[in-house]
Amino acid sequence: MRNIIMVWLLVVLGACSSSSAPEVRVEGKTTTDGHQYTLFHPQGLAVRVMTTRPDVADGRYQLSVAAAYTDLDTGQPLDLLVSSGRVRQTRAKVGFLDGVLTLVGDSLSIARIPMGQAPARAELERVRRHQGTLMLQELLVFEGRNLRTEGGAVFQRRALMELAGHRLVVVESTSDELTMQHFADDLVELGARQALYLDMGGWDEGWYKTGSQVVKLGHRRTDTARQSNWLVFVKRD
Repeated sequence: MRNIIMVWLLVVLGACSSSSAPEVRVEGKTTTDGHQYTLFHPQGLAVRVMTTRPDVADGRYQLSVAAAYTDLDTGQPLDLLVSSGRVRQTRAKVGFLDGVLTLVGDSLSIARIPMGQAPARAELERVRRHQGTLMLQELLVFEGRNLRTEGGAVFQRRALMELAGHRLVVVESTSDELTMQHFADDLVELGARQALYLDMGGWDEGWYKTGSQVVKLGHRRTDTARQSNWLVFVKRD
């Protein structure tokens, strides 16, 4: 009888521990150059690219950040080629994007293409047929190698990073003084196999949830009202 009670207590304690585990595990890391980063590890969440603003009050949404760039003339996402099975455009509009995020069901991949080009029409059709999403962005790291050149502006930086074992992490710098090259160098040090940039500058508004608390991300947030698309991590049905 005593053994049965002990087993029951262990099961209850295990269930309580599991239920209290965060949906987004937050980790701080510092690189050898002294740059500080916050890593957001989704725990069993599905990933989506959305073109309607996720409702922070909706319990399904646990982590939200900007994804593709926004066209300043139209207010629409730039080079979000296929969105939830709908082909928005068949050709790339921006000449410097060399990364492809493909999302079909729960399968997400980050690939490389020549700058200014789009994946083949057959790939766009495959993603459309499976009600998937395909967007272009700047590729920072590919197969563990920094792709960015020297120079350029300095900003706070954020990326979707793929670690070994296809583990996805959103990583954000604490500094506002990073070039793309320095950022990509640090991502390699942090273990990135692939890393895709996420829109920042005035479009840097984001948030994650810890229990009932909503924690805002980004330093500027000046263009939050004009954000057109979001990378969102969602509780599974």
